Amino acid sequence: MDEQLALLIQLQEIDGNIRALAERKNRLPGVLADLEKRRETSKEDLEKVREGLQAAQKNKRDRDADLEAGAQKVEKLRARTSEIKTNKEYQALLKEIETVEGENKAVEDDILALMEKIDDATSKIAEAEQRAKQEEAAIEAERSQCESALAAIEEELKGVEQARQELVAGIQPAVLEEYQKLLITKSGVALAEARGEACSGCYMSIPPQVFVNVKKNESLVPCPQCGRILYFKEAIVQKSA
Repeated sequence: MDEQLALLIQLQEIDGNIRALAERKNRLPGVLADLEKRRETSKEDLEKVREGLQAAQKNKRDRDADLEAGAQKVEKLRARTSEIKTNKEYQALLKEIETVEGENKAVEDDILALMEKIDDATSKIAEAEQRAKQEEAAIEAERSQCESALAAIEEELKGVEQARQELVAGIQPAVLEEYQKLLITKSGVALAEARGEACSGCYMSIPPQVFVNVKKNESLVPCPQCGRILYFKEAIVQKSA
């Protein structure tokens, strides 16, 4: 088998590994960013529940103050009873007291509703805090896995790139230049296997005489259609068997 062709086949495999590793590496920052979004969402959800509790507590304090003011108002109105001179004035006073007491009753109902809301919010906070704790643990575990994966990929890339440098040293400059051009223009596939008298890169038929030369694997034969360097895998397998 032509030595340069053999080296190019190995080189394309290495370059494929490098691309795959680079793609995995490039995806990891996005995964880490998604984890941060999850963390922020979890914090925001918990904060909303806490804000709901604080709002309910404030409303209850305000209504407690309203109820206290209402009770004082009733006391003052009742204290005026001794000052009443006529039945008409007395009936008017009773009516006013009744109105204020009705308002106080409505305030008491509001307070009871707010107390239920506070209890509900307190329960939800406990649940939200537990979920947030579990989510944080899950996020940290995933982050740790991502960081470990990133470190492993970088280490693997170093080894593969070192192997590439050693392999490239044995490839003729003109051959390597042509390979690099094809790698760029042919979507990362500079060499294509000839299968069934067709190029596996462009799927076009290979002329019979060209295919005869390709099957020998003794020279660099370009595909007449796409220009990729052709090789015959079956001959490689048979020779190594």
